[in-house]
Amino acid sequence: MRYRPANLWDQLLLRWYEFWERPAEPPSTPVDYRDRVSVVTWLLVFGLGLSLLYNLPTAVFTFNALGSPISISLTETSVAAAFLAVLAATGTDSIIRIHPRFTRTKRRSWNWMFWAQPMALTIISAFVLPLVPLGLFRVLALLSSGVLLALSFFCLYATVEPGQAGFRRARFVLDALAYGSALVLFLFVYQTRTRSLLSGSLVALTAILLAVEILRTTVGKPGLVLTYSAIIGVILGQATWALNYWRLPGLTGGLLLLLNFYLLVGIAQQGLQDRLNRRVLLEFAIFAVMALILISLVGPGF
Repeated sequence: MRYRPANLWDQLLLRWYEFWERPAEPPSTPVDYRDRVSVVTWLLVFGLGLSLLYNLPTAVFTFNALGSPISISLTETSVAAAFLAVLAATGTDSIIRIHPRFTRTKRRSWNWMFWAQPMALTIISAFVLPLVPLGLFRVLALLSSGVLLALSFFCLYATVEPGQAGFRRARFVLDALAYGSALVLFLFVYQTRTRSLLSGSLVALTAILLAVEILRTTVGKPGLVLTYSAIIGVILGQATWALNYWRLPGLTGGLLLLLNFYLLVGIAQQGLQDRLNRRVLLEFAIFAVMALILISLVGPGF
């Protein structure tokens, strides 16, 4: 006979322990993740389209930081981007949680590691769509955003567990989307020319989240991945602070930030895999020199 404590408090503690320690029972009717991908994608596309149809007054918040004023403008685009980014994170969680790896246990505390890429694509879409001319071009841009979001959802699901079918192809697509998203978001932030306290913080947060996305499949230690990503974010934030004193055009500044991000993430990957040595560092140094030469040739104002 199974032991059941007579005390009510002990019974509650026992039930709490069983809730977290007992493996989750497989669902009687498995949910097809493709259905959720379709629902979440169309919901985000509908939200992006709806964000183009309403107008909100711009609210400006001013406060003092480090002895000087900082102004933050909340426009209708920024509000829509923030709301849809949260919706994208929620939708991503609903897709990832039905993967067999997570249905075997109730512990899903690291699901947030999959949120960054859909959130980045949603924010980029929210800011780019109002700039596209009305008519067919805007419809095509809206549909293209939906295609990229659906592609990222499918690739995220394929990379939940290393070794599953299509893992390498999905990882390659996600890396390309992450670096592309990093460049666009760095351009958005750098060209605003806001205070370094604000722009550096935004670049650091962006770098942390996208670095987590790229590094999460490198090693099965989420805490270590978060630590490396936080270091990358802090370095990118400091680099933004330094670049703000150098009057560079937005494109050149964004390319320099992307170069720093690529080098730091690459070195972190090699370090996490215990493959960091002199030859690898020399390869990164040669690549950095060649990239700087290319940026100096094509980047305006360098």
